[in-house]
Amino acid sequence: MAGKGNRAGQALAGALLSLFGTAGCDGADDPALSGESARAGELPVAKKDGPKLGAVAHVTSVFDRPAPDARAIGHLLAGGVVARSEEKATGAGCEPGWYALYPRGFACATHATVDLEHPTLKAMSLKPKLSEDLPYTYARARDNTALYERGDDEKNSIREIGKLRRGSVLAVVGSWNATDEEGKEQRLGLTTAGQFVRAADLKAAEPSEFAGAQLGEEQALPIAFVVKRGVSSFKVEDQDAEKLKDLAYHDMLPLSGRYREIGKARFWDAGEGRYVRHQDVTVIRRRHVYPDFAAENQKWIDISVVTGTLVAYEGHRALFATLVSVGRDRLGDPKTTASTALGTFDVVAKAITGVEIDPRSHSHYYDVYDSPWVLELSSGQRLMAGLFHDRFGIEHTDGSVHLSPKDAHWLWSWATPELPEAWHGVSAAKDEPRTIALIRK
Repeated sequence: MAGKGNRAGQALAGALLSLFGTAGCDGADDPALSGESARAGELPVAKKDGPKLGAVAHVTSVFDRPAPDARAIGHLLAGGVVARSEEKATGAGCEPGWYALYPRGFACATHATVDLEHPTLKAMSLKPKLSEDLPYTYARARDNTALYERGDDEKNSIREIGKLRRGSVLAVVGSWNATDEEGKEQRLGLTTAGQFVRAADLKAAEPSEFAGAQLGEEQALPIAFVVKRGVSSFKVEDQDAEKLKDLAYHDMLPLSGRYREIGKARFWDAGEGRYVRHQDVTVIRRRHVYPDFAAENQKWIDISVVTGTLVAYEGHRALFATLVSVGRDRLGDPKTTASTALGTFDVVAKAITGVEIDPRSHSHYYDVYDSPWVLELSSGQRLMAGLFHDRFGIEHTDGSVHLSPKDAHWLWSWATPELPEAWHGVSAAKDEPRTIALIRK
C-alpha cells in the first residue's frame, strides 16, 4: 500500500506543481466575439478544421438549434475548445449571438470566446485524459477546509465562498499561488469549477484497483469473483473438502461450469485441482435465454441487483463481466429508498464527469465532485465510477450503479452515444442506435 500511495501522491504533486501562470486568473473581460450574422433563414455550418470557440463558463450548453427553447444535446466544460462556424447564426435569446459547433449543435456566445489566448482557456488548459482509467488527477480533503474563488481586485487574492468536508473527493486540474483574506500566501489546487482549495489540505485519492474480466475465446463465462475476505480455495475428494490457500478479495476465478456438492455446500470447479465454495463467491453464469432486443450487434448491459454483477453484450456475445455496487436498500421502492430501479432502459447520455450531480448525494459524511465516466439512463439513474469505496459486488449507493474506475472507463468508452471531440457530455440523437440497460433482480 505504501508504494501505491507514493505513486498517487507523486501524481497529485505533479498536478499541483504544474503552473499555468497568473494569466489563468486575470479576470480579464472577454474580447468582442467576431463574425457576421448569417443571412435570415439560413444556418451556418461548422467544419472540423474551422475556426475555434472556447468555453469560459463552468458549463456551456450545446443546443439542437439557435433558440432559447431549444433542446440541450450536450455541453462543454470550461477550457473546452471546439470548431465553430465562421458566421453567427440568426437566433433569439442570445445577445452576443449563436455559433454552430462541429459536428452538430449551437452554443450561445454569452460564456464563450473566440480569443484562444483568453485567461480562462489558459488556466483550464489541462484536458481530460480519455484513454486512462481516470480523466483527471483526484484528491481528497484531509480535513474540513475552505473553498475559494478569485477576489475582485487586480491582485492575486482569493476569498472564501464555502467549505469542503473532510474526506471529500475532487479533481485537481491546475494550481496557483495567491494571498488569502488574512494576507497569507497560499498554494492552491484548481478545481474543474474554477474554484480553489489549499494544496496543503489535499492528499492523493486512492480509488479501487479492481477490474472485471474481458471475455472472448480465452476467457468465457462462467466466472466467479471473491466478494468476502478470509475466503479459501479447496481440494475436493469424494465427500471431503480440504482448505488450500487463501483467496484475495475481488479475485476473479475462471470456472469450468462443473460443481460438486458435499452436504449442503456446493463447490465450483475452478481448475487446476481447486474448488471454491458457492457461498464465498459471486458466480456469473452463461446465459441460455436472451431478451428479445438482444439481436445481432445490439449493445446492451445486463445488471443483476441481487448478485451485484454486470455483463456487457453485443447481441448474444458476452464481452465483459464485472462486479458493481447498487442501491444499499437493494429491492426497495426506488422512489422512497436508496434502491436501484428495475426495468429496461436506454442509455440516453454520457459525460466525462457528472458536473450536474449533487456532490452531497453520495455520502452523509463527505462530498464527491467530478464523478467520472457517467452514463445516464432513461430512468434517470446513472452508471458511473465509484471513486470513494471498494465495495463492488456489495450494495452501497444511493440507487446509482457504481463500477470501479477501470471498469467504468471500459463501459463508458464502449457504450453509445459517441462523445464529439472536445465536448464534455452528449445526449443520444433521436435516430442514433442506443445501448440498452436491463436491470433485473
